[in-house]
Amino acid sequence: MKAITGRMKRAGGYGAAALALALGGGILTAPSAAASADNFIQFKSDALYFVDTCYEWQGPAGIEKKNYCHNAKAKGASWQAYFPAEATGATVKVTFAGSTDGPPKTVTIDDANKNHCYELKGAWLSGSEVLRVNC
Repeated sequence: MKAITGRMKRAGGYGAAALALALGGGILTAPSAAASADNFIQFKSDALYFVDTCYEWQGPAGIEKKNYCHNAKAKGASWQAYFPAEATGATVKVTFAGSTDGPPKTVTIDDANKNHCYELKGAWLSGSEVLRVNC
């Protein structure tokens, strides 16, 4: 009986070692994903304006072909823009339609490896603002 128990312990130990090697090897050989592929810029509007956000992606030559805008977002709307995989950052122009407090607000992002969230505030007489918030 003692011989059978010893063989079972060795077999279990070999199985655990094989599992650890398989899992560890999988971790070491897994391809690394592009750092910014799933990261985004998010806006939530609490402003009494229609809002446009236009994205100018920073990165290698040719990335400017991926620039675009979200237009006429109303109070209560939320939206996201995902970083292109090769992006290193972004410049976002936030335009509050009908606002009299100057040119569009500019948000500069130098780290495409994390999410960035903003809340938009403002009304006609009080002006408009872009506030950085936790995601």
